[in-house]
Amino acid sequence: MRCSWKSKFKSLALLLGTLCLPVHSMETLKELQTIARFKSAINESSALAIWGKHLWTLNDSGNGPSIFKLDKNGNQLGSYRIANTKNYDWESLASDDDFLYIGDIGNNFNRRKELTIYRIAWKGIDQPRSPIGKIALVYADYKPGQPISHDFDAEAIAIYHDEIWLFTKNRGDGNSNLYRVPKVPGRYQPKPTQVLPVSSLVTAADIHPKTGQLVLLSTKKTPEGGKTLLWFAPTSKDGVDWANHKSMEVSPHDQWEAVAWDSETDEIFLTHENNERGYAGLAKLSRKALKIQRRTDYQRPSTEYTNNAFPGS
Repeated sequence: MRCSWKSKFKSLALLLGTLCLPVHSMETLKELQTIARFKSAINESSALAIWGKHLWTLNDSGNGPSIFKLDKNGNQLGSYRIANTKNYDWESLASDDDFLYIGDIGNNFNRRKELTIYRIAWKGIDQPRSPIGKIALVYADYKPGQPISHDFDAEAIAIYHDEIWLFTKNRGDGNSNLYRVPKVPGRYQPKPTQVLPVSSLVTAADIHPKTGQLVLLSTKKTPEGGKTLLWFAPTSKDGVDWANHKSMEVSPHDQWEAVAWDSETDEIFLTHENNERGYAGLAKLSRKALKIQRRTDYQRPSTEYTNNAFPGS
């Protein structure tokens, strides 16, 4: 049967369209290595930091203002109540050589305009009345309302040199906005400096202190079920180099809420809350697994850099 020029054109268009689709990685999911199941005292682990040979975590909103010290096998070594603070919605930890930063930045239903990041010196962290530095911030583009679909929730902070980078969890547009503030006590009104098109909900972040490699942890609902994603990208003083990002899916899927680089081994530690598998716990992804990351999309951010990223300092 003769084919009309229209049917030939449609066939050619279909073939070209298929060839132009993004190339997705065909490798299997990366299986996280389970390290420990936490005891009931840490049933909502939603943050993670590494200092020296120890891990630090905390429980999020509805719990006391305490942090927990762990070894790298997930054994609890101590807990410390942070005086003169309130756990309104603690969601993230970050660290440098001198300080631990606690991100009281959760804003599930967009009821909070002002957020707080607490700064505590490592040297006095086990003291009952350690001095507390307070970094207060209000998003310069903040808009109230839309409690279910707003873009002003956040669960992720990371340290980049002299700054704290905050990555939002946008329930509205599915992106993650980057805000940058100095890591010194004060009041700030930062503008978004970058938009990262992750098409998922970012729940944690860390920046490797030696290489500057960013890792974002996010979750996404699909018709096949929930997915847990890790995103990697280089960083510089200009921001996140999203043009060179990579991503991977990891399993098992759960309510993974925290991620941290181990700068000594280049492994990644993660924690999850007590949700889908009936316990909260600790896992890691090995250096070998991270070496075979695959880019899974060709998205590019709609990026705007500002000359004054944190007015009000």
